[in-house]
Amino acid sequence: MSINDIERVTETTYEAFEEKRQDKPLIILYPRNRNRSALLAMVLVHYGAEVFYYSLGEADQSLTAWLGNMVNSESLPADFGRQTREALSQKKAAPEDLAAAFGADLGALRREPYAFVLDALDNLEMSKQAARFFRALPGAMPDHVQVVINARLLDLQPWNDLVLGGQATVVGNEDALNGGIYGGAQKLGQLEVFALSGGHVYIDGQPVTSWDGSLPRHLFYYFVDHPMVTRDEIFEIFWPNMSVKEATNVFHVTKRKISERLGYELTNYSGGFYVPSVRLSVHYDVRNFETSVQEAVEAEGQSPASWYQAVQLYRSDFLPGIRLPWVEARREALKHKYAQALIGLGRYHRGLGEPDHALGYLLRALREKPDWEDVHRDVMMIYYQQGRRDDAIDQYHALEKTLDAMFGIQPSKDTRHLYEVIAAV
Repeated sequence: MSINDIERVTETTYEAFEEKRQDKPLIILYPRNRNRSALLAMVLVHYGAEVFYYSLGEADQSLTAWLGNMVNSESLPADFGRQTREALSQKKAAPEDLAAAFGADLGALRREPYAFVLDALDNLEMSKQAARFFRALPGAMPDHVQVVINARLLDLQPWNDLVLGGQATVVGNEDALNGGIYGGAQKLGQLEVFALSGGHVYIDGQPVTSWDGSLPRHLFYYFVDHPMVTRDEIFEIFWPNMSVKEATNVFHVTKRKISERLGYELTNYSGGFYVPSVRLSVHYDVRNFETSVQEAVEAEGQSPASWYQAVQLYRSDFLPGIRLPWVEARREALKHKYAQALIGLGRYHRGLGEPDHALGYLLRALREKPDWEDVHRDVMMIYYQQGRRDDAIDQYHALEKTLDAMFGIQPSKDTRHLYEVIAAV
């Protein structure tokens, strides 16, 4: 894989990677980056063959088990780990002593610059002992070694403190929501909500997989999607047929369940409104998506980067599988904006004289909104200009069938005229 391929897959430039990794003992591959294997390839590009690798398994759950298994692993040189073994043999060795021993072994492994990759680190339980070990490790490491952390899931701590302290850097987070969860205020919880990517939720780096029923989950999404809402609005959406007293009881029980699942209060009550909690930093893909669409609209087509960002964020329909009226209305509105973004990119590429790129985006828009007649005309014109007369005619007939099935109408006079011109050629 070439460096250009790596950059394209990771959406991270090698230049940015090099800049970030400078003088940082720990390199964290951002867990939410879908192509962390390609990020590892960037490490190989920099260090070449000078990389040592250990992948944690199910037997590496505790700090001492991991260190013991690693220093005795056949994947590493046989003479590696002498001081770590000695430290492990001491009764009640402190995590800081283990970090000092491991750092010394890293220094003895090789005198020239190299990287030591710890893969699948989420197999290690991040206990207080393990957190103390990693907090102490950067200070125990020699300058010519960088430890690379790769995991599907990572807690917020101790990594956030290490990033804030300049002892760790995060790569591959360039397109993460709001730059990702690391590097923010120390005392804020980090809530990530991917409503346009399957409805996944993470709190402090870990997935929320259990909600104790559908109601807490649905109310959670409603709060996140409505950052300022009254109690009456909530009751009208969720319990329109209950008395105020009954709805109030159910509401408080459900709200408490949400707090239990998150470990934080999701909202504060202020001035008659429920608003986001001041203790949480919320990373919400829908909010970023709508901001990108709005920026592109306000720029009147002069900001294709915002259209690209919007299209990248929209990975699936809003909260698929939930069939509540407010969700379905929101889903349709967001789908409309997604189609708008696709059309914006299609017309942008058409203006650049790139008809194939334009067609790709415009046809994707029509899959979302098959009744948008002006987009059908754009597609017909591109086909016609490419000499694809039959495709242009087929596109008209597809529109004709769609409008008849959906609304019982025929295409507009302008569209019929365009069809007649193309058909007469």
